[in-house]
Amino acid sequence: MSDESLAIIREQEAYIHVHPPVGIFRFAAEGSQTRDGGTVKIASSGVMINLKSGASVQLAQVGDRVVYPDGTAALIATGAGKEHRFGQVQAALVGSRLDNGDEIINTPQDSLLIIQRSGEAMPVDFLVEHS
Repeated sequence: MSDESLAIIREQEAYIHVHPPVGIFRFAAEGSQTRDGGTVKIASSGVMINLKSGASVQLAQVGDRVVYPDGTAALIATGAGKEHRFGQVQAALVGSRLDNGDEIINTPQDSLLIIQRSGEAMPVDFLVEHS
């Protein structure tokens, strides 16, 4: 490995040591579930991801519907902010709130995530509802 490559790796390791992870936010997808029993049945981002099982699911975004066992539905209201969008629409995350007060609590995918690090500010529109 070149000296330049080693210097970059050492710099990254030092940064990570000073700014350890304090939060992990996984991207929500079809099959994501909410605290109150809802499920993202059909996502609309147009972005597909392959699961370890071999199945493919579409990533969810703000405005996608969550369906409950009793047939009621709610819309995803908060997302990852303008830095993480599909076109003009924010990506939905584990932690995204719905317009009925519910919250996404899990996702079937474990590949895409946002790491919150100590000493780093999250974007001002991260998981914030906008009217």
